[in-house]
Amino acid sequence: FASLPPASEDDHLYHDNPPSPPFLCRPGEPAWVPKNYCEKVVAIYDYSADKEDELSFSENSIIYVLKKNDDGWYEGVMNGVTGLFPGNYVEPCL
Repeated sequence: FASLPPASEDDHLYHDNPPSPPFLCRPGEPAWVPKNYCEKVVAIYDYSADKEDELSFSENSIIYVLKKNDDGWYEGVMNGVTGLFPGNYVEPCL
């Protein structure tokens, strides 16, 4: 039988202190919030999606923007759902 090398001190420390799950990186925010969003915005109007790849939301909904397109549409995440929405329906959160 081949013997395994002894566990290093680093291995021992890893098992005692595993890394925190990603959703704990931003306390107070839901687990679905993307780590790499560029802006957090709030809806100033209701919007009803016209296409399957768009987000529907109500006034005061919080959306995490992933990308701002040159055509004025944003790609964002709300309640764990990703989709497109018009950038002029939102404003930055204060």
